[in-house]
Amino acid sequence: MAVSQHIWHCGAGLPGDVLIADLRAYRYAPHFHDAWSIGAVEQGRCDFTVQGESHAANAGDLVVIAPGQVHTGGTSAGPLAYRMAYIDPAWFQDHERALYAQGARFAGPVIADPGLCGRWLEALAPEDIPPARGRERISAALFGLLAAHAKAREAMPADESASESADMDDVCALLRQRMAADPACAPDLETLAQAQDRHRTTLVKQFARRYGLPPQAWLRNWRVARARALLRAGLPLADAAQAVGFADQAHLTRVFKQIYGSTPGVLARADASDSQTVRLRGVSIR
Repeated sequence: MAVSQHIWHCGAGLPGDVLIADLRAYRYAPHFHDAWSIGAVEQGRCDFTVQGESHAANAGDLVVIAPGQVHTGGTSAGPLAYRMAYIDPAWFQDHERALYAQGARFAGPVIADPGLCGRWLEALAPEDIPPARGRERISAALFGLLAAHAKAREAMPADESASESADMDDVCALLRQRMAADPACAPDLETLAQAQDRHRTTLVKQFARRYGLPPQAWLRNWRVARARALLRAGLPLADAAQAVGFADQAHLTRVFKQIYGSTPGVLARADASDSQTVRLRGVSIR
């Protein structure tokens, strides 16, 4: 049971990474990213969930997962090879708004389009080409995806918009906002629940239904996402762990590996050399 990963970076102008994965009986625990995850399946079948719903992607399919959407991934039968781009939301939005003024949406996370999948596989190949050329290929592939499979997002009715705004005042949204603003915080769930005349267990269940993970699991994932950004900015591992609220760098490393399938050291070496290959062996994550 192992995963082989090759990580490379798109260069200046596209904050994000490209992951090339070759999995054998390996599954990722539920997690989310703070970037758009756009993957092209080269071989095998990926069985995964997004926001609790089950999906399957086969060779020739694309997978599109929005920032913040809790998902799993991996394979339990046969080899799985795919390439995944983690695209900064602002860079994605620049492309999205060029085609759809009100924004765009996809019908689902799996898109069956072998021709476009081939374009993405080519765009995400770790070839020795200038960074600008790599960004051009990914940009063209992203425009192709949006043009062929996205639909214009309808403007939200005024009453619905007002309802959503009011909804953001509830305790679940408040809790998420606090944790997002300060990953190092340790929220007092008991006090928050009591302030809304709720039981702590009720608050935890309501939060999990809305955001896909219980509060503490959501916070762990968010801490790793923020630590990843700090590490890419050059902060030492121990300092990044402290900044986002982990007990120490060993704790950050354990959770980081559960979510990303590799250690923070792999990311650091990839930053230093533009690419890094690692093979991990051990018990698959369920």
